Amino acid sequence: MSESYKQLAIDVVERGKKMGADLMTVIVANSRAFELEVRNKQTDVLKEAASSGISVTVCKGQRRSSVYSNDFNIDTIESLLSATMKALPYMGADEFYTLPDPKLQGRADVDLKLFDNAFDSVTSPDKIKRTFQLEEKTLNLDSRLKTDQAYHSDSVSYSVYADSNGFVGEDNDTFYTFGMSALVEDKAAAGDNVGRKQIDGWHTCSRYFDRLEDAGSVAKKTAHRVLRKLGAVKPKSQEVPVVFSAEMARSFIGSVSSAMMGGNIFRKNSFLKDKIGEKIASENVSIIDDPLLEGKLGSRYFDSEGVMSKPMTLVEKGVLKDYMLSTYSANKLKMKTNGHAGGVSNLILNPGKYTEDELIESVKDGLYLTFMSGQGANITTGDYSRGAQGVWIRDGKLAEPVAEFTIAGKFIDMLNNLTMIACEVDDRSAILTPAFKINKMAISGV
Repeated sequence: MSESYKQLAIDVVERGKKMGADLMTVIVANSRAFELEVRNKQTDVLKEAASSGISVTVCKGQRRSSVYSNDFNIDTIESLLSATMKALPYMGADEFYTLPDPKLQGRADVDLKLFDNAFDSVTSPDKIKRTFQLEEKTLNLDSRLKTDQAYHSDSVSYSVYADSNGFVGEDNDTFYTFGMSALVEDKAAAGDNVGRKQIDGWHTCSRYFDRLEDAGSVAKKTAHRVLRKLGAVKPKSQEVPVVFSAEMARSFIGSVSSAMMGGNIFRKNSFLKDKIGEKIASENVSIIDDPLLEGKLGSRYFDSEGVMSKPMTLVEKGVLKDYMLSTYSANKLKMKTNGHAGGVSNLILNPGKYTEDELIESVKDGLYLTFMSGQGANITTGDYSRGAQGVWIRDGKLAEPVAEFTIAGKFIDMLNNLTMIACEVDDRSAILTPAFKINKMAISGV
């Protein structure tokens, strides 16, 4: 597959250039995926699928168009290219669309270990059995628990990128996720959630099957997270310290990263526009994007334009150092691409020196935030308001669960009041975050 896909991509580029294209990009991809959901000791969803296709973009005289095909026959693709070239004069011209400087392109000279050679040795019956075991282990932990879903999914993909600069690069990776979601009827004697269902869960994911957490561990974490919600009450409206769990820290830092994307900057949809070189956070906050971490979910050898991957600093001790730019956004901003066509790679909030328990112990009266909902993270205005759930902290210890309230603030204020960062990192995403504490946020409850 590897050599045939590479040759196909090269041939398509050459044929497009012969037809008069100034610029060409080609992506040839193939993937296989497995999806399983189990509920109440029965298989609810079982899917196995394979897909392949070729995507071609041609540009002439600053006018461009794209075409996609599942047919890899070169004559069929040539016919589609010919029709696309004839349609180009009717497209709008865009002076900012170019390919990257060829000097920036290349494949990072490292082994990122993104492919699990054991992928095909893990059979469908094995996956099914393991998922049923996860459901059973979870329900056996407490008679009040009921299944929302137990699940396993995985995928393997191979792709080739080629363009008229002469760059040709390939990717081959695997991915697994395994998890459980459970619910419980809230029959507590007091609290606003009496008679309602509480739901939560846990999942594990990795590039490698043998690095997933075992069923017993996932089951225990699922049960703990669901049962701790029982008897949740609505807190009083007030301003208090808030400890963001690692998952909620990931959500927050993900929103901040969106405000650093070049596309949002040139569209003026970011509260960080024109802020490079300025202090935007406390000195505790340093954020980097590192695509060259072995085995991590966001790792890559080059971005989606073939620009060679390399680490970069976005925020250093509270000071904004750079934006994440593709060639197009860089052209719009009169800057240079830094390998972020396709978005973030491994976005990292540098860990601190405290444990998450120590963050909680530092709060006399405040919130441990475990869940957020709603679309209240406005990266244009910088306003932040989300529906929330969590556990109240009293005298440095977790007390009663709380729900049905909102937390609110402004991104800049929150970043500048981010005073303590934990040392344990949640790596189940391309956004790698520890828990952290924000000294003061507004809570709207009763």
